Amino acid sequence: MTISDPWTYRELLDRIEAIFEHGTGGNWTNQDFGQLSDRIYAKTRKRLSITTLKRVWGRAGTHTRPSLTTLDILSEFVGYQGWRAFSRTLQKSGGTEKKKNWRAFTKKTFLIGTFLISGVFVLFLLLWDSGKMERRALNERTANIEFALDKVASGYPNTVVFEYDVGDLSYDSLYVQQSWDVDKRIPLKKGKGLVTTTYYYPGYFLAKLVIDSTVVREEELYIPTKGWQGILLEGPSGFTYLGADHIILDSTLRIRPELLEGMQAARGDEIFLANLAPEPEINGSNFTMETEFRMPHATKGSICKNIRLTVTGTKEVLSLQFSIPGCVGDLMFFMNKEMVSGRDNDLSAFGIETNDWTKCKVQVKNGQAIVSLNGKVVYTYGLRSDIGKIGGVQWMFQGIGEIRTLDLYDPEKRMGLIGQ
Repeated sequence: MTISDPWTYRELLDRIEAIFEHGTGGNWTNQDFGQLSDRIYAKTRKRLSITTLKRVWGRAGTHTRPSLTTLDILSEFVGYQGWRAFSRTLQKSGGTEKKKNWRAFTKKTFLIGTFLISGVFVLFLLLWDSGKMERRALNERTANIEFALDKVASGYPNTVVFEYDVGDLSYDSLYVQQSWDVDKRIPLKKGKGLVTTTYYYPGYFLAKLVIDSTVVREEELYIPTKGWQGILLEGPSGFTYLGADHIILDSTLRIRPELLEGMQAARGDEIFLANLAPEPEINGSNFTMETEFRMPHATKGSICKNIRLTVTGTKEVLSLQFSIPGCVGDLMFFMNKEMVSGRDNDLSAFGIETNDWTKCKVQVKNGQAIVSLNGKVVYTYGLRSDIGKIGGVQWMFQGIGEIRTLDLYDPEKRMGLIGQ
């Protein structure tokens, strides 16, 4: 991607920094880039990874130019349809958008406005009908497309084989997208074939077959763990698998505290812990999860001391986030592909003293997710669908976390993971 006008590119970054209100990108931490990624997704429903955002601001160690897809998403975040629309606006306005001075409504302008509104309404009806025809035509074109996947191992890392057949369909681009992350796309050149990719983390992924920027097929992918397993996340892209000697499990699950010494050397390090059963059995539409946790030691670079708890199903996830009280405005939840942001929701109850034990209970029943903290209901959310069979949970600690109890159950089955 060639950026013909570096000034326009810099203007885009300046506007993002103004909206984000975390200062200039040259001073952002790994946590700041993570929060920006969440803010962008909340506004556009499109995800840019932390690594991609760091490359955009020249903070990833490599100097590759951002793709047009990335620029489109960033432009949409600041209120435009895409990068070209943003560039055109700046060219026309000389770099700043001029405020519009509205004239008082007169009878003449009222009549003109009425005429224009009527015309727009008729145009809308025509476009709506045209849109339905285009969608119907697309469905007919893609009706015979085949897309399937198969895991070659159990646990993780795991290589997945994708097989596809789009027939003689004409297209400009064809990709397999590994998950929600639009940067994780693998280009496909032939109308039929296979491609492999490796997943280094466990969890739920929704793989996609993408033709000319349109998702035409989706396949659910669930990668389990072998009991409790952990990963030390080192900066934007590095990671180390934790060995069995790093994880202690007796009455409490915890990480050996000496691991913190190595983490203090780099800001933004996190510990990922997961236990996802190979054969999920808990009913995702009618279940209860109860747990008690704390984080007595946070990394030096962790200002907000974030903790994320994710209930992982074979179809979707329910994900909660906790922090110290002063950071609740930046919290992000994931509920049935929807993002709930602390920017426009009151998530103050999830501001906790992270070094104290917190009891958390999540109940899902009759299409409602009900969250209780320390015995008090603090949050409810209406779910559009269940998350499939629940395999277990994933945790993310910005430090050394501890879990004293963890229990998952439905009316017929129980999955006691800790303290049972």
